[in-house]
Order: sequence, then C-alpha cells, then structure tokens
Amino acid sequence: MKKTLLAIALSSLSLAAVAQEWRFAPGLKDASFKFEPTIAATVGAVKPNGGGDTATAYGVELNFNCGLIQSADNRIRTHLSVGRADEDEYDAMMIELSPRYTVPLANGFSVGVGPSIGAVRVNPAVASVDTETVFAYGVVAGLNYRSGAFYAGLDLGVRRTSEKNDLDFDSRGATLKVGYNF
Repeated sequence: MKKTLLAIALSSLSLAAVAQEWRFAPGLKDASFKFEPTIAATVGAVKPNGGGDTATAYGVELNFNCGLIQSADNRIRTHLSVGRADEDEYDAMMIELSPRYTVPLANGFSVGVGPSIGAVRVNPAVASVDTETVFAYGVVAGLNYRSGAFYAGLDLGVRRTSEKNDLDFDSRGATLKVGYNF
C-alpha cells in the first residue's frame, strides 16, 4: 500500500511538473532568472524526541529562488540554515537545506512545505559519550511575510537522524525568523 501511494504521489508530481513547464537549472541557463535572496536571524525551540529538555536554538538562514529546479512562476525557494541548540544535557550544531514549494497568499504572506536534509553535530554532556555528526532528514512547513526589504517567518519542522554509537538527534522544532530581502 505504501509503495502504491508513493508511486501515485511521484506520478502526480511528474504530471504537475510537465503541466507547469518546470525549468531545470534556470540559475545556470536563464539570464533573466533572479535568485532574490533573503538573509535572516533565527531563534526557536528544539525538542528531542527521545527525551531531553527543550533547547533554545539560534542561527542564520539564507533563502532564495531555487536555481536547480523551478516552477514557471518561481514558487520553489531553497532555505539553507545553520543553527545551534544549547541545553544542559547536550548541545547541537545543525545545518539543513530545505527546498520548499511556496504558495502566495495575500498582502505579502506565503506558505511553503518541503523536505529537509542536513547534518547535526551532537555533543552530549555525558563524558563517556563522544561527539558525533549524524545525517538528518525531515519535513518543514513555513509561513513567510515579505514587504519591501523586510522579511519575517515561522517554521515548524520534524527531523529524523541516523544513529551513530547509540546517539541520534530525532527532534521537532519551531523557528522564528526576521531578516532582509535583497
């Protein structure tokens, strides 16, 4: 059943891509393509799934129109974020890349959803456990607001990680962002 649903979903995406005349590598081929970058400071909360307290996370994010694959109306935005979460039981350095299909709403608001991939370097407070870097993947949904140079956003995400030496960082989180549109 899961394979059937996955096949239907992939087929639907393929048909949507053809119907909307998606472009591949417009950042390399199309001289009129604009990345329209945004840089933002981030602050949020990260809650590990396997226990542990909620940590405050802070960092920076760069988001821009995706130059690898793009819809005809430029609705794919890629979010690259680097953040750090500190807590008594652990600290974690996270880097994630999240391409999102974005739908404009009204008055500068938009929503976007997409997968995320990255890595998390986890440093547990337990002296007998080594610091490890684990592969991370998940899904992120975000609400964005753009008005001239001003940018604000809210992301909700779920992260799964690989396990290395009995250490992982499966987590969920919420992030507030404020930044500047170029």
